[in-house]
Amino acid sequence: MRLYFSALIFLLLSITKVKAQSSPVSSGGEASGSGGSASYSLGEVFFSSYATSGGYVIEGVQQAYSETELPITLLEFKASVNAIKQIDISWETVSERNNHFFTVERSANGISFSSVITLNSKGNNVGNQTYNTVDVAPYAGTSYYRLKQTDIDGKSTYSKSIAVSISTNDNELTAFPNPTTSLLNLSIKNAAFRKLTYQVFSTEGKLIEQQKITNDLTTISTSKLVNGAYLLQVIQNGITIKSFRIIKN
Repeated sequence: MRLYFSALIFLLLSITKVKAQSSPVSSGGEASGSGGSASYSLGEVFFSSYATSGGYVIEGVQQAYSETELPITLLEFKASVNAIKQIDISWETVSERNNHFFTVERSANGISFSSVITLNSKGNNVGNQTYNTVDVAPYAGTSYYRLKQTDIDGKSTYSKSIAVSISTNDNELTAFPNPTTSLLNLSIKNAAFRKLTYQVFSTEGKLIEQQKITNDLTTISTSKLVNGAYLLQVIQNGITIKSFRIIKN
């Protein structure tokens, strides 16, 4: 036995060592170099070939796959004006991995964006996932929307921005005079905004008055209100479509 190990040590000391490393792959194959080749299944294989007069020996170890995987694959991102002049926003992914949450961002100029709403990821998956939300208080005119994705490590990626336009010539709501003393007028310039309700709140959130809107011009008495600030909201189907800060003098 001792003679056998002595011969083996002598053999190893007399060999010539050649190294080679494959290019990264994701499905397996052959890693080839000037000293030989080796089969592997996934990732990068680093191997060494020890050549001797009696043949060669290959040693190898599979290294972790090094290509970066995107946290989501976004199929589409859409934004459109609905019947009550709000913005319906939706997007669909075909895979998610280590994704934490999504943030819908809005801009009036396409340059400076701010957050509208945040939705949590539905979790790791390889199937289609659909997300929906609504911007209930969009800008008048043209707005720009984009989708921000944040992974569990805090890194973020962005979709391309898309433009959505709301006409400023119709569906306009105004409240005047403001400040007011005894009467407040609520004007609606489009009949499509009929069947609405207005609500008047104190700054503490107490509901003071609530009435249906039946005409394009509604007059609200403020004579019994104490001087101060109030919130006037216009409601349709349980959703606030317009808010005004009213000052009573």
